[in-house]
Amino acid sequence: MSRQSRAVLSFSAIGAFGLLLSACTPPGARALNTNVPLTKAPEDLSGAAPMGTRLWRSPELAAAERSASAYQIPPATVYRGRGSYFADLSPDQVDQVAAMCTRDVRAAVGRRFRVVDQPGPGVFRLELVLARLVPPRPQYAAPAGWNFAGPALSVGMPEGSGSTAGTMTMSGKLTDSQNGNLLVAFSSPVSPTVMDLPAPGRPTRALDFADAACEQFADDLVRAMIRQRQANGALPPAQQ
Repeated sequence: MSRQSRAVLSFSAIGAFGLLLSACTPPGARALNTNVPLTKAPEDLSGAAPMGTRLWRSPELAAAERSASAYQIPPATVYRGRGSYFADLSPDQVDQVAAMCTRDVRAAVGRRFRVVDQPGPGVFRLELVLARLVPPRPQYAAPAGWNFAGPALSVGMPEGSGSTAGTMTMSGKLTDSQNGNLLVAFSSPVSPTVMDLPAPGRPTRALDFADAACEQFADDLVRAMIRQRQANGALPPAQQ
């Protein structure tokens, strides 16, 4: 699938890593199999953790980052419990989006950090979960000069200049690959602006939107990882 040129809004993927959602809790509340509450991203991630990001960090994170320099990134999974939403995508297409995000995150992390296939000393495990995908929709507004008696007659036509912002929500967690200790949990929305907008009689291009969102999520995630490590004095040398 070709990637299109696109500007990106500043809603995106958080700085550290992520939340796995429980089957009985809406996305964004708590991490899977833990009692860890997620809260607004702290000030030290300002500019790296976009609006809407919710985060939990272990007190052990700083020490762990100073001794770890590689990441294991298994295939992203899909949350299909209460609060999940994937528009009209089929289950196979949703799995395809999760695979896109796995690909993009591995590539983006690999440009800055070492990515490995197995757990071991100094290896973090980054697990990602696709929780929601709401593609953009065309804006509707009344043509210029049309006068209506009131809000009940707010009928219009698709604006050619834009669309409502779509959002993909990614969650995940960061653990120590050897002892399984939870270090970070998060949930974060991503809202890229795609240039090929929906139009009447055409598909919503949800997969194209997802492709853009996965790419943006991966880039924002790495920026947040760098910010987090800088704050802890634990930034390893860049990958060559």
